[in-house]
Amino acid sequence: MAVAGSMTTAYTLRAFGDTVYTERTTYPAASCTPPAAAVDTLRHWTAASKPPIVQGSDMATFWRLWNGEAD
Repeated sequence: MAVAGSMTTAYTLRAFGDTVYTERTTYPAASCTPPAAAVDTLRHWTAASKPPIVQGSDMATFWRLWNGEAD
């Protein structure tokens, strides 16, 4: 599928314990979750939580934050 307009490659994130699972998707860039907010959501995950969707270009920052490295 072509990425056009304000759509971007993004990743839906789900956490099970300390393991994060990613699923590639296409999503509106303006609706993506910032990396720090995604980390907070996953660290405080509940059954009612909505999975964060992080823009592909922000995934390196997400992983640094998830692994406890300074940004």
